[in-house]
Amino acid sequence: MQEGSITRRQFMRSVTAAAALAAASAARRMRAESRPFRVALSVETLAGANVNDARAAYRVWADEVARGLNMYHSEIIPEIFIPSAQMIQMIRGREVDCFALTAWEYSKVMDEIDPAQMMVENYAVDGMEYVLLVHASSPYKGIADLHGSKILLHHHRDTILLEAWLSILLLNANLSPADSFFEAIDKKDNMNEVILPLFFRRVPAIAITRRSYDTATELNPQLGKDLRVLAVSTPVVSDGFFFRLGCDPQGKNQFQDALLRFTKLPAGRQCLALYQSTGFFARPCSIMSGSLAMIHQYERLQKAPHRKA
Repeated sequence: MQEGSITRRQFMRSVTAAAALAAASAARRMRAESRPFRVALSVETLAGANVNDARAAYRVWADEVARGLNMYHSEIIPEIFIPSAQMIQMIRGREVDCFALTAWEYSKVMDEIDPAQMMVENYAVDGMEYVLLVHASSPYKGIADLHGSKILLHHHRDTILLEAWLSILLLNANLSPADSFFEAIDKKDNMNEVILPLFFRRVPAIAITRRSYDTATELNPQLGKDLRVLAVSTPVVSDGFFFRLGCDPQGKNQFQDALLRFTKLPAGRQCLALYQSTGFFARPCSIMSGSLAMIHQYERLQKAPHRKA
């Protein structure tokens, strides 16, 4: 036998091993192809809504939507609204294909997410601004003047980055962190319980989205006259539906199409109403750049030394 040659037995072993590997690979592909396109929503995207009520409602609506839009290729995780840490673990474990996440969660798993496309609510496509408001008759000229004051925030998934923005404002001004700068920080789920106390001068300042402020002033123009904007944030996108890198492209396209057609069904409109939304658009994940910049700036400033107010 020549040096470097292999025996017939060695050759057959190599062929058998290669065939076994190929069969295992094919089996994995078949399992992946036969598995439903799995969808989950982070409980953090509810922000203010009752989780148990939302979960029960979604189970009913999901069945109706699946029938109406022929979404039998998709499967919503039974728990529907998943705790944040578990959701991140499921994404990294490739247990889910599409998931609704907040910007904070997106920043933690973006290496697992297809950057080409996400689904975002129509009103948030160009981002949302946050506004810090005071009464027009107040003496406040800047955020430093609010030291020792109480501030009221709107608790909503659109405002998921609101506290980070306030912290950036304070730290950039060499002021102390929000929890020691303000006398108290309170949150309310109901917008009226945020904006009316400022209007009646029961609190010195509030922070909400520009969209909420514009809606409130359209309904009551007097609010626009009696309230004053003290600071405005850069535009951010608070949340969206994202797709896992390498997920089944057919399942992805079918689910995207279903989301775009949600408004055609009463159950779909009810799902959207829970989120106070009227529909979705498909956009690249690059629209999250403003949110990521705010998150990264907040994280850097948290580690940097700062002055006391």
